[in-house]
Amino acid sequence: MDLKKINEQLEPKISEYINPTRKYGVMGLALGYELHARLKKYTIQKGFSMSKLIKILVKSYLDEMEEKWN
Repeated sequence: MDLKKINEQLEPKISEYINPTRKYGVMGLALGYELHARLKKYTIQKGFSMSKLIKILVKSYLDEMEEKWN
């Protein structure tokens, strides 16, 4: 995973008021048509859910970044 490339694509988020997303860890994710279609096709072929793959990728990214910070 190219962490530098990923970090370059991220933009800082401005804090907002407390909402259900913060309270329950639920969020909407706009992938766009092409990326969503690719993700859906891939996960159907492999037999697991899109949300599980996204959760694993986010966790892996954070684990690698936190390891570099320490």
